[in-house]
Amino acid sequence: MRFILAALCLSLACLPAARADDPYTIKGVAIDATASNALEAQTAAMRQGQLAAARRLIERLTLAEDRAGTSLELDAHLSETGEMVSGLTLDEAIIAEMIAGLEISNEQRSATRYLAQLDVSFDPRAVGRVMRAYGVPYVESQSRPMLVLPVMETETGFALWEANPWRAAWSEQDFSHSLTPISLPPQTSLSTSRPITARQALQLDEEALRNTALMYGFNRIAVLRAGERDGIRRFGGYLVSFDAVGVMSTDTWGPQIVYGGWRDAAQAFVTDREDDWKRRSVVRDFETTSLRVTVLYGGLDEWRRLQTALSRASLVEGAQLDALSRDGARMNVEYRGDFAQLVSELAERGATLEEHPGLGWVVLSAR
Repeated sequence: MRFILAALCLSLACLPAARADDPYTIKGVAIDATASNALEAQTAAMRQGQLAAARRLIERLTLAEDRAGTSLELDAHLSETGEMVSGLTLDEAIIAEMIAGLEISNEQRSATRYLAQLDVSFDPRAVGRVMRAYGVPYVESQSRPMLVLPVMETETGFALWEANPWRAAWSEQDFSHSLTPISLPPQTSLSTSRPITARQALQLDEEALRNTALMYGFNRIAVLRAGERDGIRRFGGYLVSFDAVGVMSTDTWGPQIVYGGWRDAAQAFVTDREDDWKRRSVVRDFETTSLRVTVLYGGLDEWRRLQTALSRASLVEGAQLDALSRDGARMNVEYRGDFAQLVSELAERGATLEEHPGLGWVVLSAR
């Protein structure tokens, strides 16, 4: 009945989607159903879309090995009775309760068919209840965003800003809601407004990369070179990061053979980054631990940034302020998961948690 009501109401008034940087939003779910009449076709399509969105969300937030043997397992598997199950045996009512809102676009309908695209936002609290009920650990926060510089190897050289299939693969897909949000700098035809060239990117020109990071407001950049030789497509490159004082560090990534098109290659990179983030951040212990910390800062703005880093960290259940002065604050922090995971998540938010010989555990701006 929940799906029927949704199908009847959503054409008249669509609920708002979650904010743009929300990992609980699934965008671009294609739905297509045929039935004996228009209402049944729309109802079937909505049911199809909600299930597909739930699958994508669960895949995004969890690891395959943690889903195995539960109702959240996505791949076909044998049930306890020996029957083959196609995957995701969640009840439709549970999926409906997890959904916070939908947006519909590109609607097409006939007397017996309904097609559209859905953007589905999920309620984090409802999703968390389902994950805990089935004992499946999950990740609920994003890593720091990353800027991608896609460099295409062509017959005449290397293309970064110019139109090319590798750049199009990134511009045509939205990765802002992934666990590892990745953005593409806007295309420009004016060379004077480009902070970096293709060759500078491939040569890891530190000044040019730093200027690029400053221009677009990122401290992480992926320089990804792609090309095709002898009918085989490959891509790989470098992961560049700048710390709080501007020191650059780099790691290599790939190369990998591309199976499919360039869009598939872009998605493969994002999936790899998400899996890496999940393995470092997934919480398998739902018990909370108390930690007394001293927050050190040089002014009101820095205090607010550090306070925000603590209060918005997904692992932090509560952060109580006990004392406050001009350059420091005492807080009691309740957190879930492993201590190393807390350190890692705070680092993603620009804060360092370390032990001080005189003050105990302190939180300060990342250096």
